[in-house]
Amino acid sequence: MTVSPTVAVAVHDGFYGCGTGAGYANFGTLGALADLLPADVQLAVLPLRLDRSSAEHHPQWHARARHRLRNATILPVDNGTDGQDRWGSLENFRRLVRSTADRLRALPAEPLLIIAFDAPFLGLGSALSPALLPHLVLAPRSSAAIHAPHDLERRAWERNGMLSAVAGGARIATISPFMAGHLHREYGIPRQAMTALPDGLTGDDWNGYGDSADPDLPPFVFSMGRAEPYKGFEDLLAAWDLLAREGTALPLLLIAATSEGSEPTPYQNVLRARAERLAAPVRMLTRFTPDVPRLLRHPGLRAVVVPSHAEPFGRIPMEAFAAGAAPVITTTSQGLGGQIRDGVTGFRCEPKSPRSLALAVRRALEMSPDQRSRMRDQARRAALRDYDHPAALRTFLTRAAPWLRLRGPDHRIRLPSTAPPAADPEEVRVHRASG
Repeated sequence: MTVSPTVAVAVHDGFYGCGTGAGYANFGTLGALADLLPADVQLAVLPLRLDRSSAEHHPQWHARARHRLRNATILPVDNGTDGQDRWGSLENFRRLVRSTADRLRALPAEPLLIIAFDAPFLGLGSALSPALLPHLVLAPRSSAAIHAPHDLERRAWERNGMLSAVAGGARIATISPFMAGHLHREYGIPRQAMTALPDGLTGDDWNGYGDSADPDLPPFVFSMGRAEPYKGFEDLLAAWDLLAREGTALPLLLIAATSEGSEPTPYQNVLRARAERLAAPVRMLTRFTPDVPRLLRHPGLRAVVVPSHAEPFGRIPMEAFAAGAAPVITTTSQGLGGQIRDGVTGFRCEPKSPRSLALAVRRALEMSPDQRSRMRDQARRAALRDYDHPAALRTFLTRAAPWLRLRGPDHRIRLPSTAPPAADPEEVRVHRASG
């Protein structure tokens, strides 16, 4: 009996649940792979196992992922947290690497290609046989140097893991130009060992996750992300306070600074207390659910703000473009720097500067309905042109595994189903999808 060759993909988020931008990106990549790989190549997905009792296990998301990957082989891996924590400590990273290597060794055929997404897998090369290293691609979506710069032990583990893998013939995939420069400067990864695998949008992103169902929500400015200081929510609250003190007419500010626990975290309590001291209206959401990203499609949305200090790529602007949300305001921090053309597809501001952010928000709120409509259209066209993830994945696979015979081009993200949502109440333009 002939054994099918295998493409194996390891992920720590995006299968049992989704609590990070990396999880959304992983889900998109896995779905695009399922569409691209020929029938004679087996897709093996190695997700970090999350138990149903974990706050990070999302049953609806898991069911959706199982359906999307119904023809793939699912081989859960373990990080020693009893399925409770997708991240954990550095020791959990080490446990995860060993579990993943054991799964890869047990595959019925030598993998054509192994792709391991994100920081918890960066030590995988040290656990694999030398024969498998040339088939390995490590794809960090973040790093300790970005999100935990004082964790010197983890930084050293990541650096040693990537460099030892590269020495054995592995490659490092870069999700953005910023990430390529970062890995070269901070980790010493040789440029010739890197291969581009840009993050982007798939048909699932353009088709959305369902429209927002909160008809009583008044006009609002929206910001969302994990409840972490580097997300810049305190800058946004300070900017909102500046605008209110200057007499700017402000809609509701809705901040989804979320976690997956049942109780607010200490940092969420800090944000809530600060928001309650403001004169302008602010509402906080603290629990992540699928309803949070659906707010990008709400007809009352007046602007989306991404005030982050650190983003290797930054998916929220793209998700907003796909949802038809406009205008989008971002800082120029790290990977966000290339997401927006100021005044064309959105507005830019300096990171860690409430004054700069306040000026950008004022520009957004002063737009006429026609100006907002034009910006929405320009942003969507730019996203279709620049962030076509299936096309980027196809290019990556032709370099990383040139022997693969891929299926025909995926044109789904340009189908009429990607037409913008219905215009908001202030706009008269009606978008009609052709049949």
